[in-house]
Amino acid sequence: MVSRSPLNESTDGAPVGEADSSGTGTSSDRYFEGWADLNERLRRGEPWSGGERNAAFINSGSADVDRADVDFVDAGPVLGLDYPDDGRSAARMDIDFDGDDDLIVSNRTAPRVRVLANRLADGAEHLAVRLRGTASNRDAVGGVVFATTTSVDGETETQRRTRSAGSGYLAQSSAWLRFGFGRRGGGARPARARRVKLQVRWPGSQALEDFGEVRTGRRYVLVEGQGTASEASAPNRLVLSPGPLLAAPSELDGRRRLVLPSPTSIPGLELRGRGGRAGRVFGLTPDGPLGTGRNTVVAVWDSSDSAAIQGLGDLAALSSSAAGADVALVSVDLGGQRVEASSVAGAPDPLDFSSTRLAAAGWGGGVFAPIGEAALIVPELVSWRLDRADPPPLPWFLVFEPDGRLAIVRTGAWRAGDLEADLSVFAQPLLQRPAWSTPFPGRWADPPGEADLGRLRSRLVRRGALGAARELELGRIKTVSLGSAEVKIRLGRADLERGDLEGAVARFDAAIELEPSSALARRGRAYALHRLARYPEALDEWTRALALEPRDIATLGNRALAAVAAGNLEVAREDLNELTRREGVAAPVVRAVWQAVEDASQLPSSGQGAGSGDGEDGGDGLDAPGEGGTR
Repeated sequence: MVSRSPLNESTDGAPVGEADSSGTGTSSDRYFEGWADLNERLRRGEPWSGGERNAAFINSGSADVDRADVDFVDAGPVLGLDYPDDGRSAARMDIDFDGDDDLIVSNRTAPRVRVLANRLADGAEHLAVRLRGTASNRDAVGGVVFATTTSVDGETETQRRTRSAGSGYLAQSSAWLRFGFGRRGGGARPARARRVKLQVRWPGSQALEDFGEVRTGRRYVLVEGQGTASEASAPNRLVLSPGPLLAAPSELDGRRRLVLPSPTSIPGLELRGRGGRAGRVFGLTPDGPLGTGRNTVVAVWDSSDSAAIQGLGDLAALSSSAAGADVALVSVDLGGQRVEASSVAGAPDPLDFSSTRLAAAGWGGGVFAPIGEAALIVPELVSWRLDRADPPPLPWFLVFEPDGRLAIVRTGAWRAGDLEADLSVFAQPLLQRPAWSTPFPGRWADPPGEADLGRLRSRLVRRGALGAARELELGRIKTVSLGSAEVKIRLGRADLERGDLEGAVARFDAAIELEPSSALARRGRAYALHRLARYPEALDEWTRALALEPRDIATLGNRALAAVAAGNLEVAREDLNELTRREGVAAPVVRAVWQAVEDASQLPSSGQGAGSGDGEDGGDGLDAPGEGGTR
């Protein structure tokens, strides 16, 4: 099956983002909705392939070109491989170490992995071979093994196996190549092990290397160029005992908890409290999200539903746990806005009724109704995080971290112990959060990163929440604050480019005063001093920079040149030896320092070596400091 990336094109072939002919939205909107609906169906256990059963094709051995349709036969039903699972890949390996290949099949639907033990080959003679390349690639990928047997009447039969890499979708079969030779007839005594002649055509070669005869029932390693098969010890057999599959816990009551692999920022929510008081919670700024400073649970419900209070669950347990854990509670009554819209002047505040009902159920938090776009934002946020085209039935519970990012989405009634379970997630390092976002154990090979707010933005635009969509653009702004030391370093570099060496020294001095451990500032100051022919001071500054970053080759070379210019050939020679050890004699920095040391060694002692240069253009071989170090 081939699928198209939802980031590139739509199902109808129209460019993503262009309006379709119906005028109901862009083609990308409908395409994304299709993916959301598909994901929701897969979560409910519905198959991607529509219940199509797996197939296992066996070569029938037909040589009749006119009967090509029977060359391969689907033996899945006979072999017991025709599961209705959404199969993804299959790999062969001897998982129980009995000498024959078994199958491991991964599935999109449960069970995620099936281990299918091979019992058809029990009692048959077998042989396993592992290739080791020397002149070719190490794993001998592409190598072909030929196994030839001779019958009692002199007829020969040859099988071959090819060492391959990547034997299926995200799958790799065992590197051991296995040969089967069937069962031999009975008799009073067991037959001796069959002898098999092995030959190998290694990758990139047309010649066959002969490895002589071996016996069946054993494992051999064939090393390229050795011509002798080395027997490998066989591991102890593993007994596989089938057991019942445990069904996933039923969630017929609509309860679900989704721990987000990465917390999500959301647009601000305008809420109205009792008595007409209005305020805003959460939101985005160029400096990041806004939070309450505490873990916050937002309970979303609809007071116009007579059964809503019972549907919320154990509010008393939630309130008690929140009080003990310093967790803020916020109730958002979606029905409060609808009731208010139809109220006449002087009518009671609808939130008074909601507050009374919640208090009677044990609620200990604030009671609010959404204002304006908030009534659109919350349902769209829940359906977006759950990969649904439309939100699930109320109630919803949204759990936020203190910085205002959404971390957990719950649907269905609240139960005692739920808050403690959520807080235990927050107690774990953020890098372990993905492990909580799936019910299946294991480790993430590539943990998901931040959620794409662009997808939420497109959904909000479609719903008409344009203000919230504009706010989400702030989430794409990355602000970078330059510390004072970094600003002065950049100004110092500008002075160097203009040739204002004294000004550059003053800039770097100021940067070092603010950040003494800045190797970048030390290198810049050393370079400016060297250009000013203040060689002893430059030598000292290069030494300080080298102490901060001992592995920086350019700094080491520049210190050697400064030592030559200051007349300290002992330090220069030590640095030259170290440079040669690290870079080799042919490296340009080694040649430059060696030439400077040689020139200085032939001059009479004068306190200044040949590496001083003219102090203007760096003609002494000095390397100017770059953005992240020296060039």
